[in-house]
Amino acid sequence: MKMIKGVLLGAGLLLVTACMTTNEVTGRSQFIIIPPSQDAALGLEAMNEVKKSAPVQTSGPMAERVQRIGARIVAISDAPNLGWEFVVIDEPVLNAWALPGGKVAIYSKMVESFTSDEELAAVIGHEIAHAVLRHGAEQMSRAQMQNLLIIGAGVAVGATTEDDETAQMAVGLASLATAGFVQLPHSRKMELEADHVGTMYMAKAGYDPRASVRLWQRMKTLKEGGGQPPTFLSTHPSDDKRISRLEERMEEYLSYYRK
Repeated sequence: MKMIKGVLLGAGLLLVTACMTTNEVTGRSQFIIIPPSQDAALGLEAMNEVKKSAPVQTSGPMAERVQRIGARIVAISDAPNLGWEFVVIDEPVLNAWALPGGKVAIYSKMVESFTSDEELAAVIGHEIAHAVLRHGAEQMSRAQMQNLLIIGAGVAVGATTEDDETAQMAVGLASLATAGFVQLPHSRKMELEADHVGTMYMAKAGYDPRASVRLWQRMKTLKEGGGQPPTFLSTHPSDDKRISRLEERMEEYLSYYRK
């Protein structure tokens, strides 16, 4: 048992140590096992799959508006030369996302809900920040590491018991604990990180950063009555927390905007 634990722990530590990098934008250490050279290929493959199954718009007034705002923010970002692509998915969903390599999608309901370019710039800036900061690659890397830890828990318990039910319970508990205390909190941390960097980007691009606060105030109103899981079970921080974090640093964002 001790030998198995030692081997698993040693292998895990070696993997984590070898794959820790420092993000040049934020200075934060990130666990990423996917090389930057693969980001573009992963993002392109995923976007092509989306285009096969979803009503994607790459032209027309709505798509052109998103592309215009996106191009303006990308130009001042820390990765202007990524293979950026901005599309609109024509579905009544209040959502947006970014794939590795600079593939960004905004759903039509999100575009229609924010008629102000500055508020839409807050949405797009947030997604651009996710791509620049390689949050997608980081999440995939953490998920793979999580799976290794869960398998390791099953192996360790299985070595001490012949009871399959006990071993399966250990794997389930390990999965729940890892998701609750590792994966989800880190996702919330990345969301707040993208809020900060995205607002900095929109301000540098000439969009009033105070619109980022209005965005989340509006999002809170739109979601009222829809029901949200408690923050500790959500991959996203509460709207109130996002608003307070942005307000705390608003003078910094305004200094970029006023230059």
